[in-house]
Amino acid sequence: LSSSSRPLASLLSTNRLDLLIHHMLQNDDIVLQYPQYLPTDEEIRLTQMLLHRRENADLLQKLQNTIRIAGDSTAAIRRLCWQAREDHKYGAECAQGALEWLKRCVDARERLSMDSLLQESP
Repeated sequence: LSSSSRPLASLLSTNRLDLLIHHMLQNDDIVLQYPQYLPTDEEIRLTQMLLHRRENADLLQKLQNTIRIAGDSTAAIRRLCWQAREDHKYGAECAQGALEWLKRCVDARERLSMDSLLQESP
C-alpha cells in the first residue's frame, strides 16, 4: 500500500471501523437533529443476542440475506433500534422493539413479494 492509502487500510480493522462509523454518525445531520434516537451499543448488542436465539433463526437469516443495509446487518439492526427508540423503547425493550420492527419488515416484504421482484431481472 502507498503511504497515502495506509491510513485507510488501518481504519478497516474491526475496532477502527467501529470508531469510523461512530465518528460518521456523530457528524450526520439527521443524527445531530435527533440524537435521542441513536441506539446505544448495548441496545445493538442485546438485539443481536435476541436474533441469535434459536426461535429467531428465520429472522436472522432474512436479516443477513435480504434486509441488510449496504450488506451490513449491524447497520440494519441500528436502524431497527432507531425505530424502536422512536416508539420510546430503551434498553432491553428497544432490542425487543427492534425485533418487532424486523418482523413487520419481513412480513411486508413477503406480502408484497419484494424479494422475488428485486431478484428477478426485468
